[in-house]
Amino acid sequence: MLQGKKMAVLAAVCAVSAGMTVNAYGATSTFEMRRKVVSLLGILTTSSYQANVTREEFARMLVNASEYHQTAKTTSNVSVFADVSGESEYASDIRTASSNGWMVGYLGGSFKPEDPVTLRDAARAVLGLLGYTNEDFAGNLNENRMAKFSGLSLDSDIYRDADEVLTKEDCINLFYNLMKVKTKNGGQYGSQVFDLSYNTDGEVNTSSILDNSLKGPKILDQDSRNLDDLVPFSLKNATMFLNGEGSDEIEINDYATVVYYHEETKTIFAYSNDGDNKGATEGRIKAIYYDSTDPFTPVSVVLNTHHQDNEEDGDTFRLNNSELQYLFSVYGDFQVGDDVAIVWEKSGNDENATYTAVDVVGDY
Repeated sequence: MLQGKKMAVLAAVCAVSAGMTVNAYGATSTFEMRRKVVSLLGILTTSSYQANVTREEFARMLVNASEYHQTAKTTSNVSVFADVSGESEYASDIRTASSNGWMVGYLGGSFKPEDPVTLRDAARAVLGLLGYTNEDFAGNLNENRMAKFSGLSLDSDIYRDADEVLTKEDCINLFYNLMKVKTKNGGQYGSQVFDLSYNTDGEVNTSSILDNSLKGPKILDQDSRNLDDLVPFSLKNATMFLNGEGSDEIEINDYATVVYYHEETKTIFAYSNDGDNKGATEGRIKAIYYDSTDPFTPVSVVLNTHHQDNEEDGDTFRLNNSELQYLFSVYGDFQVGDDVAIVWEKSGNDENATYTAVDVVGDY
């Protein structure tokens, strides 16, 4: 199988594949947008929006939203509280949340993991993630903490009193708000912890999440076409797209050339040579053409697919992205004769269509 190199130029392509458009997320946030952001970040994925959130579930959300999100363990073997077994799937999350002061236990050494979490609990926790401590709320600790929580707009779209129980919908809004808020020391939380970027209106740029956390590209080898071997999660509950349309494992195994995946949401984006507006073509580089006024800048590449011979014209792909132009230049990784797969976008009608490369993976 050819070995791949991921390039940071696929955000818009994969946003469309997932049924989104980049422009759609330039507007004021909607709940669907906030849900998508929180899901893509791996903080919370649910369809039961009105279900109450337990303290143990909230501890996991906090860890997933924190700097520990890539290193957190699902088991602990350490019983931090009398009513939390070391074998509990939430034990490690509860230990992390309590040791960092985001959540606290009760008298007698209990945590009450299955009790519902309140807005007051949540306010303490997310302010802790932002770097605030009890010393920042001198005087009436609870009231001053809630005032700060509201002053930072962390309660935006959450219509609960301090001691009311939070639902999963509330938590989606809460953690989306957290991504936009500045930490105690300055700088937006989401950009520091998840390397997020933001639109001009201050909302999270959803495409940047896909770009930062998307894995791939990987080529489905001609001799062994097995999607299950390419992704690190079960395909049973995965969401799959082929050339931007909903698909399944059988179709992708049969037709796809290139595969990307998003591990947190178990989403697969595949592309084939048969795509209408987007697709992927695998072949051998027949020629690389340069700008007539700049002999160091390639402007197009021609591939002979595996069923074509060198006498045929091949398929031409425009290069208008600086990273791709570099990879196909005399300084880059690809040259005539190399086997590659190019992910492309099509513009124009069939008779006058042009194909523009948006990513490349090859044997180098």
